[in-house]
Amino acid sequence: MPIITLKDMYSSSLHNSRDIFVYLPPSYEKEDDRHYPVLYVHDGQHMFAGDERGDSWDLHLTAEELISQGVMEEIIIVAVSSVTHQRVSEYFHDNPGVKDIFHAECKGEAYEEFLISEVMPRIDRDFRTRTGPEHTALLGSSAGALVSYHIGFHRPDSFGKIGLMSPFLVHTLVNEQGEAGGKPPVSQMNMYRRYEEKPPVSVWLDIGGVEGTFMVSQVRQFADELIELGFQPGKDLMFLVDEAAAHTQSAWRQRAACPLLYFFGDLGQPVSLELPGRKEIVLEEKGFHLHPKAQYTSGFQMTLLHARYQAEPPEMLEVKSDGAVIPLQQGAAQVRIHYGGIAESFSVEIAAGHTELVEVEVTVTVPHSTIRDDSIHCGFEIPRAGEGLYYGRYLLPRDLYFQVKISKGFGVHEKADSYREFNTCEPRRLHFQVEEWEHEQSSIFGSSAGDYS
Repeated sequence: MPIITLKDMYSSSLHNSRDIFVYLPPSYEKEDDRHYPVLYVHDGQHMFAGDERGDSWDLHLTAEELISQGVMEEIIIVAVSSVTHQRVSEYFHDNPGVKDIFHAECKGEAYEEFLISEVMPRIDRDFRTRTGPEHTALLGSSAGALVSYHIGFHRPDSFGKIGLMSPFLVHTLVNEQGEAGGKPPVSQMNMYRRYEEKPPVSVWLDIGGVEGTFMVSQVRQFADELIELGFQPGKDLMFLVDEAAAHTQSAWRQRAACPLLYFFGDLGQPVSLELPGRKEIVLEEKGFHLHPKAQYTSGFQMTLLHARYQAEPPEMLEVKSDGAVIPLQQGAAQVRIHYGGIAESFSVEIAAGHTELVEVEVTVTVPHSTIRDDSIHCGFEIPRAGEGLYYGRYLLPRDLYFQVKISKGFGVHEKADSYREFNTCEPRRLHFQVEEWEHEQSSIFGSSAGDYS
């Protein structure tokens, strides 16, 4: 089926217009008495096609592949575009501190009203939808995941399935440790509201392992908060750590099948267990979790928030049911993981201590065309040190992984075919030279590949 474009749909709630793209499933024209569940997705301009700000998710192709395999029912996908200059404002609800940090008016409540009171009625009028929250899902990435969380938890009468991919839950400020000093190395502020009552929704939650200051630990903590609220892992809460994935459109495309299967498919049965990620645990380390991954017959995969663990020898370490590790003494050990009738053993190492923070020095040289007041970022901001020169010294949490392009402001990247990759597993001195900037992007915190929002 071709993608239908609802051109320049005007919003009386937001006083602007945008395109909305609608994917109709294979049987839509043939079975004219059939109605279909609906998935609503933010940043709709990237769902079915790419543009100068980023790659395509090809979400329709993923859906049709799952449908053809017989593991997912047919659905309608409604891709709601974001508006240039307004993405941050529309995806941020009015929470304390947000407006001051981002210098943007928070219009998340108005965007919520637009989606529920303007978009959904039109879709239900013009297309054969199955209505009700049990048939309706909402999916977004980064800031789009943040707004999905707020809308879904506030309006479970409209959306019963909420997908949060690489959610922008925490604003992490990396402070340069120059001569002035006096600032903490890293400061963090929650971007989300905490709800005191559990809504009747199912939640998909994921994060990549190469997303820099979008930290796995932050999203894991959020998952634990949902469990405290009453969500049950493996039932109404699914979690995935995609260890090799960056904060990019292509990374979200590659794992989009998992939330689609969770919302609308048949997961099948678990067939294998993996233990990706770091397996060296520091003796004095606190808060470290194992994140084993279960693979299913349908291709679905999820990270286990609860499993049964056995450590051998037991005097080396203890592993709680949530994967939290308590190291007891140095040496090698085996951890046996039990889940869904499957058991696998993995080797781990308890090692001597090291510091939690790692010193990283970054030098960036930029073209002469760079305006003096432009801010320069490589996953965090680098201060200006001279004409065409930016330098900063930082203390960053150990084991962060970055895959970025150097940017000025938000959304204007260096012209390069590949990403810069670095980590904080050990102290670093990094030097990056920008030869040329891509054409100007006008969207603050746009949705282009490599943007941290």
